[in-house]
Amino acid sequence: MPASGRWPSELLATLFEDGLVTIPNPLLQYYTRLGLLEIEVMVIIHLLRCRQIEHDRFPSPEKLSQYISIDSEEVKNVLAGLMEKQLVTVEPYYNPDTGRWFNAFSLRNLWHRLVEVMAAEGGGLNPRDSDSLPPEDRPAVSETGLGAIYRTFEKEFGRPLSPFESSQIADWYQNPDLKPELIIEALKRAVLRGALNFRYIDSILKDWLRHNIRTVQEAVAYDERLFKQRPGRKRRTELPAEDKYRELYRLEPGK
Repeated sequence: MPASGRWPSELLATLFEDGLVTIPNPLLQYYTRLGLLEIEVMVIIHLLRCRQIEHDRFPSPEKLSQYISIDSEEVKNVLAGLMEKQLVTVEPYYNPDTGRWFNAFSLRNLWHRLVEVMAAEGGGLNPRDSDSLPPEDRPAVSETGLGAIYRTFEKEFGRPLSPFESSQIADWYQNPDLKPELIIEALKRAVLRGALNFRYIDSILKDWLRHNIRTVQEAVAYDERLFKQRPGRKRRTELPAEDKYRELYRLEPGK
């Protein structure tokens, strides 16, 4: 057999070396039950491909449009639709190789919804059984921990957080003296103050740490002590709670 006859096996070897993409069968079998369109499924498949083959957990619309028959603006619309359906979310991901936090697309909600559909079909699956979910690189956070804090910040800011902001939240969370509820309380103070930015939230947390504040109750008591110590306290102590917070925490130039 001529040497050229070896090309099919060499081509197959190259294909396998380039990697194979794992697509969960339930996605292809039940996507219409979730109200998904073919173009939405194709975007999901390429999110899987980017993650599995290129190790890119947050591909840009421009990158995705290179492999799909729609432009980047349409890809943005498809992603926005998937997020509106709460099938795709953006969550923080810790990369152990770089030691940094990044944004990542998560399909966890999609897998849960598919399991629910399979259970409804009589497959005997428990929707809460995580072992039934397709294998996926999951964020290094728990629903009641860093991930919950991250989503609360996103809700208040009204947008996905940047990698820098995600890293800042992770730094707070990893501080053993800052409980999650204290971080959320600082966020609430920033909202009430009308100063919704990370520099201001960080200043609140640093002030609490300097004064050995470790719980929300201690933070409230600390605030009351400060108001009582200030000149004109009779007038200020009569202010509503949110006005007190606006008076108490002020941004200082250069901080």
